Amino acid sequence: MIKVAITLRLLLRRNKNFTDLNVENEDLVNSYEKIATNSSADIRKATVTNAFSGKKKSTMITIILIVESMGFTMKDFGEQYNRISDKDILEFEKNILKIQS
Repeated sequence: MIKVAITLRLLLRRNKNFTDLNVENEDLVNSYEKIATNSSADIRKATVTNAFSGKKKSTMITIILIVESMGFTMKDFGEQYNRISDKDILEFEKNILKIQS
């Protein structure tokens, strides 16, 4: 769950970095709301938020919908997922999960 959340956050950060570079593209998906809206299925913003939180398991179809709505492929997701280290997981748990409690 945590590796999925970390991976989704890193992919979303890539999109946000394009926004920060003043790339004017209204279609760029750079928020949870835009992910839900851009999804090819009816996916709720709360479902998206849960996937990014690392607290609840997401179904594979939810992950696929989120990844594709951000403009990435499952190959992109898999490559990023495989780069997540135990250190990354511990840092996420320490920083993110404590903040959300």
